[in-house]
Amino acid sequence: MRDLARAIAEQAEIAARSFYRLVVVAGPPGSGKTKAFNELQSAKGWSLLNLNKDLSERLLDLTSKQRRLRTADIVRDLIEEQGKQTVSMLDNIGLLFHPALQQEPMMALQRASRNHTVIAAWQGEYSASKLIYGTPDHPEYRRLDVKDVQILTADAHGLAGA
Repeated sequence: MRDLARAIAEQAEIAARSFYRLVVVAGPPGSGKTKAFNELQSAKGWSLLNLNKDLSERLLDLTSKQRRLRTADIVRDLIEEQGKQTVSMLDNIGLLFHPALQQEPMMALQRASRNHTVIAAWQGEYSASKLIYGTPDHPEYRRLDVKDVQILTADAHGLAGA
């Protein structure tokens, strides 16, 4: 396994013993998150969900109010459908940040990870104990304090740091 995939697997083992069984892999596009997820899916049989695709399919027939109210439940349901014996990797999670859904993405991920180990690809950065998504001038921008979550960072070479 490559360095990032190996580091993710190690953090998943730690997360499995935590209250929130969540690992966030933060990095810019092209930093190797998806490649590492594909490698782990092949090597370990972990489930890989394209959250934007799967969530949008479930939200399609709902009203805008229902979408706001049900998004976090649907994320949890998608993960539970993978089975208790697997780790669920979530790639392409950007829909959680859409202003129309009025979600707190980290809370939705933490809630979904209470009973299942979840690894989420975060397209952004981790700096000074904060996860950052987007840029300040973008409507989806978030700068979040993070507690009780395993964090890995990925750079353009796919290498992991903390």
